[in-house]
Amino acid sequence: MSSTEIFELTFALKVVLWVEAIVYLGIGIFEIFDDFFRKLPSWINLNGKLNAYLFMEDKMQHKFHAAICFFLGFIALNGIIEGAVTRFEIELLFIGLALIMMLLWMILPPGRLALLMLLTKPETYLSIIMFYLFSDLIRIEIFFLCLGFNIWGLIVYFLNTRKNIIPFTYKRFHDDIFEAGIPESRIKAMDKMAGHENT
Repeated sequence: MSSTEIFELTFALKVVLWVEAIVYLGIGIFEIFDDFFRKLPSWINLNGKLNAYLFMEDKMQHKFHAAICFFLGFIALNGIIEGAVTRFEIELLFIGLALIMMLLWMILPPGRLALLMLLTKPETYLSIIMFYLFSDLIRIEIFFLCLGFNIWGLIVYFLNTRKNIIPFTYKRFHDDIFEAGIPESRIKAMDKMAGHENT
């Protein structure tokens, strides 16, 4: 596609855009306006009281996630409404998904929980579909940029994440989750998914 060319939506692209609009725009809108009913994570409390710095850090990360989701969902919804997309809009969707996947590669937990995390994230499937069906719509430079983001995520995982968490085992991960004050019900759910028996 040229920079000014309009690509009318195919059935496959409509499905992808609807999924992105529903999932990302839904999450984005919800997280933007959830300030007064969101349950705060337990780890932002230190010494029996709310830690102001950790509260602000959590708020920033949460709203940044909301902003990224809203951004991707808005692009998808705009394409649906217009019935067509430009090359730039498709490229933005590719880059957005690639950046999210880069983050997921970097923070894969130990053991089979890593595979389960990837299998439960919509970005995994959307990225595969976009690369397989629509990579011919974007510039080759953007294709390699997105591929590079994914590769960088894996490099960080193997050469940074795994080397900083020693030993890189689920037991260590489980113990750190417990120490961080995560609710027991959530820990048990993660243990079950990981096939971990706490002895």
